[in-house]
Amino acid sequence: FLFAYTALLFGTRCLSSFTAGRLRQHAVFYELTWLCNTTLFMSACSLGGWSNSWVLRRRPAVATAFCVSVSVDQILWYLDVMVYFATGRFPVGVAKYLTWTQTLWIDKMTCTHHLWTIPLALYGSRQPLTLDSYKLNVAIVATHVLLSRWLTSESIMIASKDASEEQSANARQDPSKYRYLNVNLSHSLWKDIKLDFVQISRDEPGCFQYMFRLLLRWQVFNLMTFVLVLRPLSH
Repeated sequence: FLFAYTALLFGTRCLSSFTAGRLRQHAVFYELTWLCNTTLFMSACSLGGWSNSWVLRRRPAVATAFCVSVSVDQILWYLDVMVYFATGRFPVGVAKYLTWTQTLWIDKMTCTHHLWTIPLALYGSRQPLTLDSYKLNVAIVATHVLLSRWLTSESIMIASKDASEEQSANARQDPSKYRYLNVNLSHSLWKDIKLDFVQISRDEPGCFQYMFRLLLRWQVFNLMTFVLVLRPLSH
């Protein structure tokens, strides 16, 4: 199931880019490198037991480590979605992008994995989480964030070099000309998250200072979810 859903997600989003314009074509490949998407792919590969080879043999510790990596975000998805259906607002903001004009219907249809990836992967692993999963998660998160910072921009925009400030501002309101990326929070905290205690960019830190703050807090929250939620659920 995981492999089929992953192929469906990747396939439909890539196909949609051919009818949604040049900006979407560029953006869709960047967005597929979000940690939540690579968790799907790596869980499918590591839980499948496709062969006895070193590459494709069953490795549940890899799947559970990826679950730890995305645990904070996906637990907050439950909170955002439930409160939104009850009150019409997102208390945290991790799922608020579903209401953006740049979010296509196919993206909305293929976002449900944020709610079931962890329960399904933990069930498929058929073993309790160990500290090894948390240790591997540290490397997984750091690798994703560093590569995203290096290889992707915070946003992409189609605009003339000679465009005025007003024209550039108008272009940012047009989803065919502007797309917010910020893959794996590699450039700044997600723009919809307004909670005071998680803000780490108010003093406009440099690249390395921001990355240190992000990775440190990410792992503190991951450790909390590992101890309080994921490990008890895996037993």
